[in-house]
Amino acid sequence: MSQIKTTGIVLRGVDFSETSRVITFLTPDRGQVTCMAKGVRRKGSSLGAALDTFNHIDMVYYHRDGRDVQQLGEASLLHRFDGIKANLERSGYGAFPMELAWMVSGRNAPSEDLFAVLVQGLEGLDSWTGDVPTHVAWQVLHLLRVAGFAPVLDRCVVTHGPVGPTPGFCYESGVVATGQRADRKLSATGYAALRALEKEEDVCPALPKAAGAEALAVLYRFARHQLETEFKSMRVIADLFGPV
Repeated sequence: MSQIKTTGIVLRGVDFSETSRVITFLTPDRGQVTCMAKGVRRKGSSLGAALDTFNHIDMVYYHRDGRDVQQLGEASLLHRFDGIKANLERSGYGAFPMELAWMVSGRNAPSEDLFAVLVQGLEGLDSWTGDVPTHVAWQVLHLLRVAGFAPVLDRCVVTHGPVGPTPGFCYESGVVATGQRADRKLSATGYAALRALEKEEDVCPALPKAAGAEALAVLYRFARHQLETEFKSMRVIADLFGPV
């Protein structure tokens, strides 16, 4: 058994017993790490406040090869992202990129880029005052990019040429030119929004609300198709704010 010090984002937690929880983290050096946090549910536990979903922490855990659930030793809080947690829209929509990061991350695999993009997205959303779905679409697009699933947006995936004034979108690969078979049509503003989100890697651009909503809808369905799964977070978003 080896002691490992790292930093992590709390992706999710599941109660295991009256006193313990199983916590899944995204870490830069080990990818997805799942740990047993013993005693965390006891009143006055020093770990409890640090292990809330969304939290960015420093952590120490004890790793044993062949074991799926490691033992958490220490956790200290770096950032709570209270601006997300205190706002229902930010926390509701923000659960989608968190779930996406959980789905695309591997165990015991370096994930520096994925981790950096997730932290950057949380930091941005924490203080974001614009349209929340737009910010989440920006996060999702760049998480897909570093995970190797990004859609092609700069050219038609069929002809490899310009997309024309009324492009379509194929969930298999990306945008298609006018007249090509597509899963859905894109509005001119929706396509422009996707391109703007793609170009801005450091800060989410401000976009018209309808364009941001269209971009998020496209990227959600693209991610669902690519990963061949449904997102629980999107069902919650639909219940709270309406279908995406």
